[in-house]
Amino acid sequence: MTAPTFSILADSISTFKGFVPEENELFYPREGVDVTCVEHTWWHLLIQRTGLRLLTNESYSGSRISYTGVRPLSSCFQAEKRQNRLSGDLIIIFGGTNDWGQADQPTTKEVFAEAYETLVREMLKRHSSNELYFCTPLQRTDRALDEPNMHGWTQLELAQIIRDAVKAGPKAHLIDLARKPISLGDGLLADNLHPTQKGMEALSYWMQEGLGV
Repeated sequence: MTAPTFSILADSISTFKGFVPEENELFYPREGVDVTCVEHTWWHLLIQRTGLRLLTNESYSGSRISYTGVRPLSSCFQAEKRQNRLSGDLIIIFGGTNDWGQADQPTTKEVFAEAYETLVREMLKRHSSNELYFCTPLQRTDRALDEPNMHGWTQLELAQIIRDAVKAGPKAHLIDLARKPISLGDGLLADNLHPTQKGMEALSYWMQEGLGV
C-alpha cells in the first residue's frame, strides 16, 4: 500500500533551511533555539511516526493569511504561486498568528475574517481532490489570550474566526491547536511563539491526533 502524501502551507513555525522553496524566508534553524536539525521539526517527527510522505513544504516566515504587512504579496497564503505548489492526499494549512500579532502592521479583525473565509473557499475549489486541514494557531505567550492587539481583538477571537470559517466550508477539516495548553515556563516555546524541540514534539502529536493518522 502506498503511503499517504501531504503538503504544508504555513509560516515560520514550519520552516527549515533546505526544505522550503529557496525564495521563502526562514526562521529555523536560528541561533539560541534548540531546533537545530530537520529531525527536530514537527512535520519530520510526524513523518517518522506515521509513514506519511511529504511532497511540498510551502512555509514562509512572517507570512499572513491576508494581503497585509511588510512581506511581499507573493508570501500571502492566498497567493496563486504558493497554492499551486501544493499537492498530495492531505494539505495542512497552519497560519494566522502573523496577521494578529506581528509587530509590523497587524491587521484588523474584519480584514482577517474576510481573508480566512476567502482562503477556505478558494482552497476548497482549487484543491477539491485533497483533504484540507486548517489549523488554529498555537497559543503564544507574549500576550495573554484575552489581551487585545493594537486593533482591539484577541487570540481567542483569532481562533474563533478560523473555527467559524472552517465550519462553513464543506469538506474542510479543523485541527484546533489553539485549545492545546501552552504557558510561560513550560518549555514549549523558545521566544513566546516558536516551538523548541519539546514544543515541536508536542505539536507533532497534536497534528497526528488532528489528522487521525
